Amino acid sequence: MSHGFSAHVRSLNRVRVDQLVAVAVLVEMELQTWLGGSIHDPAYAGLAGFVLAGAVAVRRRHPLGAVFVVPGFMSLRMLLGLGNILHNSAGMIVCVPLLFYGLGAFASERRSVRMLAFAFVIAVLNALTKPHGGLSAVAPVALFAILSPYVLGRMVRAQGARAREARDVAERLDRGRDASARAAAYGERARIARELHDVIAHSVSVMVIQAGGARLVMGGQPERAEESLRSVECAGREALAEMRRLLGILGEGDPRALAPQPGLGDIEPLLAGARASGIDADLLIDGEPAPVSPALDLCAYRIVQEALTNAIKHASPARASVNVRWRDGELELEVSDDGSRRRTVTGAGSGHGILACASAWRCTAESCMPVPARTVGSPCARSFR
Repeated sequence: MSHGFSAHVRSLNRVRVDQLVAVAVLVEMELQTWLGGSIHDPAYAGLAGFVLAGAVAVRRRHPLGAVFVVPGFMSLRMLLGLGNILHNSAGMIVCVPLLFYGLGAFASERRSVRMLAFAFVIAVLNALTKPHGGLSAVAPVALFAILSPYVLGRMVRAQGARAREARDVAERLDRGRDASARAAAYGERARIARELHDVIAHSVSVMVIQAGGARLVMGGQPERAEESLRSVECAGREALAEMRRLLGILGEGDPRALAPQPGLGDIEPLLAGARASGIDADLLIDGEPAPVSPALDLCAYRIVQEALTNAIKHASPARASVNVRWRDGELELEVSDDGSRRRTVTGAGSGHGILACASAWRCTAESCMPVPARTVGSPCARSFR
C-alpha cells in the first residue's frame, strides 16, 4: 500500500502542486492582511502577499527570480522604514523556505550561491535594522529560513543527478544488451540459413538425380526405378529430420530428430548418397585422427557435404575422392573429382562443370580456411565456397 502511495505521489504534476500551494498561502496572507487588523500597511502587505504567492508558483521554472522577491521586500522595508510585513503569517513562514529550497534544487550551483550570499546579507541587515531587532534575530532567519532549505535543495538536486546518471547508464547497458542480442539473433539466423542451405542443397541434389534415374528406367527396369525412389524417400526423410533439429522442432517418436549434429564420423553416409547419385566416391584418411571441437567437427562435415553436392550437380557421372589428412594441430580436407564440363543441370545455377578440380580446406582448432585449389590440366571452372 505504501508503494502505491509513493508511486501516486511521484506521478503528481509538481508545477500544479506549487500553484495550489501558492493559492493557499495567498488566501491566508490576504485574509490576515485585511481581516486581522494587526497590519499597519495593508496595501503594501497585500501586494507582498500576491508577489510572494506568485514567486512560489514559478519557483521551479524561475528559481533565481522567485528568490529575489524575498531580499527585494526586505530592501524596500529598510529603505521606506516600514514595519514587518506579515511577520506572524503562516503563509510567509511557508513561502520563504519553499523559495530558498527551490533555489538550491532548481538553480545552477554558481548562480544559486551568488543569490544565496546576496539574500543572506540582506536578511542580516534587515534583522539588525528592524524594530526590536538585533543579533539574536539573525540566527533563526539565516538558519531555518535560508540556509537549511537551500542545503536540503542542493542535496535533493545532487541525488536526482545521481539517479539520472544511473538511469542513463542502465539505459545504455540495456541498449547494448539489446544490440548484442539482436546481433546474436542475426548470427544465429545466418548460421541456421547456412545449415539449411547445406542440408537442402545436398538432399535435393541427391533426390533430383535419383528421381531422374527412376524416370529413365521405370519402363524397362522397374526394380532399379524402385531402388532409386527408395533412395529419394530416404534422402527426404533425412533432410526433414535434420531441418527439425536445426529449427528446434523435435518430432516425437523420431530419434533422428534428437540426434547430435553430424561430424567427420558421418562422412561415410555422404559418400553412400553420392554413389547412389552416380559419383564413384571413396574416402582416404591420412594420419591419426584427433579429437576436435563440435563446431569444427560440424564445419568439416559441411565442407565435405557441399563439395560432394557440387560434384553431384555439376560433374556426375564422375569419380570423387575425399582426403582427410591429420597433421600436428591441423586438419586438411581435400575433395576432388575428374568430372567433365559437358554436363549441364537444368534449373537455377550456372551449370558449369568442374574439370579435375580439388576443393581444399585447412582447419585449425579455431576455424577452417580455404587454400588454393589444386587443378589438373586446366583451371577450375567453379571453385568451392
